[in-house]
Amino acid sequence: MTRLLSLGGMLWLCVLPALAQQASDGWLSQPTLTGDWGGTRSTLEDDGITLRAHWTTESAGNVSGGHYQTARYTQQLDAGADFDLDKLWGVPNAKIQFTVTERDGRSLSSDALGNQFSVQELYGAGQNFRLAELNWQQDFLDHRVFMELGWSPVGDDFARLPAFCNFQNGIICGHANAMTTNSGAHNFPTAQWGGHVKWRVTPNFYATVGAYLNNPNAGNKDQGWNLSFKHSGVFVPVELGWSSGRGSGQLPGDLKLGAYYNTAGTPDVYTDVNGQPAGLTDAAFLQHNGRSGGYVIADRMVYREGPDSNRGLTLGAMAGVGDAATARFRYFWVIGGHYQGTFPGRDNDVVSFMVASGRTNPRLTRYQRDRDRVLPGSVGIQIYESVAEIDYGAKIAPWLTLRPNLQYVIRPNGTGKIPNAFVIGLYTQVTF
Repeated sequence: MTRLLSLGGMLWLCVLPALAQQASDGWLSQPTLTGDWGGTRSTLEDDGITLRAHWTTESAGNVSGGHYQTARYTQQLDAGADFDLDKLWGVPNAKIQFTVTERDGRSLSSDALGNQFSVQELYGAGQNFRLAELNWQQDFLDHRVFMELGWSPVGDDFARLPAFCNFQNGIICGHANAMTTNSGAHNFPTAQWGGHVKWRVTPNFYATVGAYLNNPNAGNKDQGWNLSFKHSGVFVPVELGWSSGRGSGQLPGDLKLGAYYNTAGTPDVYTDVNGQPAGLTDAAFLQHNGRSGGYVIADRMVYREGPDSNRGLTLGAMAGVGDAATARFRYFWVIGGHYQGTFPGRDNDVVSFMVASGRTNPRLTRYQRDRDRVLPGSVGIQIYESVAEIDYGAKIAPWLTLRPNLQYVIRPNGTGKIPNAFVIGLYTQVTF
């Protein structure tokens, strides 16, 4: 199995550019696999209804490291529609967004690696059929103010670093995984009731604030269609963003600063209800009235092959901090980038690379050490987990992407007791 995985990964890396070069004619050049349905799709769009659907898969196998060597497969089917309310009802600058998802499969991280940041970011959210998006979106004041209300994943609109969704590891895409764990917010396809308002103060500067009902159980298997307003608190994110270099021949870049506060009660990671070390007393943890955190994101295109070319190198980074009293990860960071345009004629192929790490809250580590003194070997002592990944994203057709990737997981589960894992993966996506 190990030899087959290694050989398969190397073969994909070698043959994908050649396969992609042959995929430029005929039905392979249409934007979707199923085409225009004899004109029906275009008619619906003209009437204000845009339909969309994707089938996405992630396969991963560890050729070394982890508890044992094996391979796992997971997939997601999503389908939805955008309803242009101007065309349908005469409501200008408004739309309704609707999306459902179905997830199936197994997790290599859960089954064999034992690490914290999944090597298949598609795995999770209950592995079930669920409503992912149902919201009203509205522009005001000549598109300077944007509002969204309804059922939405917070990660769709805050702390986003779009270029870093080119990776299969779940440590980064939308919200960083460490931030999601710390904050209690949810990423696609897990949603929560709420909304946000975004104000474009100038063409290059915006401010946005949101409020979402916090439901810690929203990602459970039996919660896919639970649309109740039951909640344990309110999640409030705030973000400021600057953009530059959007003119012809310029190099685009973005800078974002954000913070959040979750009013839900959250246990301390070290202190018990009496103010003593919980690891020694084994008493219940002290409860806090909320938790907070912050982040900074920056990305910039640093090289372009031509004045108006899409080919070039973009670099990016993200770093965040969690609440010292309650966060599982005190700090986290991600650095990396991508180069779009790999071979002659392959303007849409992308090579992506990143290194990332999540640092366990030192107070949580102290708690674990205390428990280990009381009951030796009863708990792993976590310090940090890191990951490195490189991907080749081949746009075989406008509707078909293949992305073989290599990952290296350092200190799985943060304890140093599980061997570092070398993982070969393959991401595929078909747009219907």
